Amino acid sequence: MKLTHEDVRTLAHAVRLDIPDEDIENVTLRLSALFDAMQAIEAELGAALDAVDPVPPVYPHEDF
Repeated sequence: MKLTHEDVRTLAHAVRLDIPDEDIENVTLRLSALFDAMQAIEAELGAALDAVDPVPPVYPHEDF
């Protein structure tokens, strides 16, 4: 998946993350590569991924 700088800025804004201009190219390339890898895994494993329950996120700052 080829992301644009604007795509990455939009995703970052959604989680209140500021990416400096000098880092945007590197972040865009890395995030695009990550999404490509995730697509390849989905294509290879297919329905097997749907048979597994996702692990809920755990935040270390929460008291349990």
